[in-house]
Amino acid sequence: MDSASLNNVLTAGADAATNVAISWNNTWQNVLGQSFNAGGTSLYGVLCWLGSLFAVGTLIFLVVELYRDLNEGKPNALSVLIWPLIVALLLANNGQLLAEITLGLRGILNQINTQVLAITISGVRLDELYQQANGNIALQGLISVSFGACRSLTGEAQAQCLNQAVNQAQTLLNSYQSNLGGGNWLDGIQSFLNTIGGLITGNGADISLFGMLKPLWMPIVVSVLYWMQIAYQNLLEAGLLITALFGPIAVGGSLLPYGPKSIFAWLTGFFSIGFARICFNIIVGLAAVVATDSSGGDPYWFALFAGLFAPILAAGLATGSGFIVWTSVASSFGNSMKMFLGFIF
Repeated sequence: MDSASLNNVLTAGADAATNVAISWNNTWQNVLGQSFNAGGTSLYGVLCWLGSLFAVGTLIFLVVELYRDLNEGKPNALSVLIWPLIVALLLANNGQLLAEITLGLRGILNQINTQVLAITISGVRLDELYQQANGNIALQGLISVSFGACRSLTGEAQAQCLNQAVNQAQTLLNSYQSNLGGGNWLDGIQSFLNTIGGLITGNGADISLFGMLKPLWMPIVVSVLYWMQIAYQNLLEAGLLITALFGPIAVGGSLLPYGPKSIFAWLTGFFSIGFARICFNIIVGLAAVVATDSSGGDPYWFALFAGLFAPILAAGLATGSGFIVWTSVASSFGNSMKMFLGFIF
């Protein structure tokens, strides 16, 4: 593998969180940002039309409730007319204002994620530690492949193969250090290569002594786990977009005078997914601190953790504490709006 290919392997993991969000930007703009400028029918426009139908349907119940309150002489009954005006404003022009607000909320979540990855622990940013952790896995995997080719050889042929593998591994290590910096775990790999060089004789060496020689299936499993990280982040982005698309329906249905307003439930779902993204980056970032702290230790637990357990933990936190937090915020906001409108009218 040449230097350019190695650099692509090592840097891909660290940039994953940012690249996923960037790769979805055009889709968000095409689905939401340009929906009100489209000459024909757009997906968001259709859902805004459906949301308007919901608004008209629920407005009937609102008018009946208002008529009853006026007949009973309840104070501040006219304050409920403010919300239909807000709904009409949000759904006007194919939901232009609602789309812009939704894109703004996504921008805030992306900014928070960027700030999380930029947090410094022990003088190193989390995104750089994430890069080093993935780089450790990739580098040790490539070195293991280099030595694996010598597994079936014996004698002089094995000795030549091992010498070539050591030189190739040293080139990979030097390439990593020159392009992506150093780390404590690199000293362990360098010591390992020096030890191997001293063990090689004309009759080869005992392959079983090489602790970095992994099973042939290990790189495949690690690759699957790595792509599971990327898939999970794309899944969250897709879930956030789908939730955003149902915003017009939630806004239209919020005119129903009974029970909690659907727009607050929609906001709770939207921010819960965003909370899952934040949790995932924090969890993986802190795990990367541990994975890069040991010198030359086995890094493959990080691949399993980041690819399988971190998504499960992040989803659990989002549906648990995140849901409770945003439900509380939405409830407090709704009560504040009622008090404010009551004060005006």
